[in-house]
Amino acid sequence: MQLTDITVLKTALDWLYQDKTIWLCTILKTYGSAPRPVGALFVTDGHLRRGSISGGCLEDAFIEMLNDGDFHRSASIFSYGDHLQGEAIAAELPCGGRIRLLVECLRPSAQVFAHLEQWLQWAQSHFAYVRHVQLQCDGMHIELTTEQACLPVVESPDRIEVHYEQVWKCIILGISQVGMSVAQLAIMAGYEVHVCDMRKQFESSWTYTAEKGGVDVTWISPDILVDKLADRRTAVLALAHDPRIDDLGLMSAFESKAFYLGAMGSKRTSIAREERLKRVCDLSSSDLTRLHAPIGLNIGSKTPVEIAIAIMADVIRVKNHISLDAL
Repeated sequence: MQLTDITVLKTALDWLYQDKTIWLCTILKTYGSAPRPVGALFVTDGHLRRGSISGGCLEDAFIEMLNDGDFHRSASIFSYGDHLQGEAIAAELPCGGRIRLLVECLRPSAQVFAHLEQWLQWAQSHFAYVRHVQLQCDGMHIELTTEQACLPVVESPDRIEVHYEQVWKCIILGISQVGMSVAQLAIMAGYEVHVCDMRKQFESSWTYTAEKGGVDVTWISPDILVDKLADRRTAVLALAHDPRIDDLGLMSAFESKAFYLGAMGSKRTSIAREERLKRVCDLSSSDLTRLHAPIGLNIGSKTPVEIAIAIMADVIRVKNHISLDAL
């Protein structure tokens, strides 16, 4: 689950606590250029809404159908486009895609409260889990399990299983203006963000704190944090521009399964860093191909925000298995 969808779950619970009936939509499958990922959430009480089905194309149409009396079963499947068969209306989104939804009508009850509270807790813990929803039955039959699933969604005539993977993470090594902008963008994109440094003299320069919706700095040696947190869904970003921070964290990152390793600096700085890592860590030229340095897509970035955009764009590119040649 993306962290951005946690807000949808919180809103769903708030509305239920207000004794409202709500409709919770989960994206099961997309076709073509539909802009929302599988597992993404949308909730409405018939008037207010939170989250998105399609980035803005379908929400009004969904609520109009809702107010016309549709979607009052506890759980049902809805494919946008199928309901238009035989009508002189395009069966696709304006962008050319199509979307298949799980639609749940949830009314306030002890069972519903307990399920959503547990779901929110599990989502905030950031580990992988599976949500099971029974179809074609009276009442609501849903559960969460920690079993592993090989597919994002498994459908059968009477059951839907949605697999939520562990969230993607960014570990930012070192306090900097670029690092603060990267943290903001990464959190907006749904990443779990960690920032570490050992230079307490720079503490006052980090203003994007948890109190302000950001992340607090962990004052620890970067190699320790990387050893603790880095896995196959982690990007390690060396942005201190200080070898005492960057090199130390990267040494551990090369021993991890992190999907992205990147370091800020000029081409000259990057060459010098590679020589140090070869010498100290006994890394080969092949090993060093994992390191994106200078970090970020080459879009002519100059300001901290522009550089941060280039960095996160490259992280997302690698996460989504897009080659540079395809850009």
